[in-house]
Amino acid sequence: MHTSSVASLLVAALVVLRHPCTRNQATARLLLQRASEQDSLSHAEREACRNLADDLDMQRQEAHPLPRTLLAPRAGNTQQSRTAPLYGSQP
Repeated sequence: MHTSSVASLLVAALVVLRHPCTRNQATARLLLQRASEQDSLSHAEREACRNLADDLDMQRQEAHPLPRTLLAPRAGNTQQSRTAPLYGSQP
């Protein structure tokens, strides 16, 4: 597998962040994560890349949070209630 230079990864992350849509932020996060794994960076530089990647992930989660029902099941949730219709009366 051909490994990209760190500079190429960082420049690519900057380019996609010029138009910060969800897809570009996810791409930039991936590029920053890959850059943080490169041995040619100092510890502080790797940590900075990880922090930036984490910040992008937190921004994405704040902009598009998961519905509460997907995060944790409600108390008393049974198989019958999960198969019940979403709308209308339950049996």
